Amino acid sequence: MPPKFSIEWTAPEFEYRDKDVAWYWISIIVAAIMIAFAVWQHNFLFGFFIVVAEILIIAWANEIPRPIVFAIDDQGFTIGAHKYYALKEFQSWSTNDIGDGAHELTFHFKNKVRPPLAAIAPADMIEELRAGLKPILREIEHQSTLIDAIEKILGF
Repeated sequence: MPPKFSIEWTAPEFEYRDKDVAWYWISIIVAAIMIAFAVWQHNFLFGFFIVVAEILIIAWANEIPRPIVFAIDDQGFTIGAHKYYALKEFQSWSTNDIGDGAHELTFHFKNKVRPPLAAIAPADMIEELRAGLKPILREIEHQSTLIDAIEKILGF
């Protein structure tokens, strides 16, 4: 039986925020302060952890998101060629306008232990998604989490 509705789009795997040189300097200064604190406390393992974490932050900070093909139909949600989630696994979904003609779709699992699944979608297809998902999945108002706010403030 063919799906009642099917939508496919390509979007970046995460929301990219451009970082200037000051962002990197602030990151290095904060790491240096934390390393000084670790040395003062004679906690060299913590100091080593900070060094490794800072190297990874600098390496990943300027990574450009790769484009991924997303597809949703009345049966499930597909991410790329390898991830598939049946819609019956989800309790609800929400959308949040993130600017630049894009929305963040957030799917909330029935299993409360699993974190919500987020994807970026073009703003012009949100109404089509609403119409297709309305009989299958409940839409709720988007509620930003503390981690979302911290990411936005830090620009990561």
